[in-house]
Amino acid sequence: MEEKTAKELVKQLTRIANALEKSNVIEEVREKRRIKLEKLEEKNLRANLKENIKVDPDRVIKSTDFRDTPTFEK
Repeated sequence: MEEKTAKELVKQLTRIANALEKSNVIEEVREKRRIKLEKLEEKNLRANLKENIKVDPDRVIKSTDFRDTPTFEK
């Protein structure tokens, strides 16, 4: 009788452990999804900001720094 009870307890504990493991996996997937969604939302916001900002070329202050321009030497 005790052996049967022990086997049943092992089965129940195994089921509980498997359920907890599955729950943890589901939670990890949820967290990854949430992070990915936040990154996509941030990317979308940046794209919208870039789209909405219109630069007037006449109002842009031009730099006299020529370090970025390539030099042509013979």
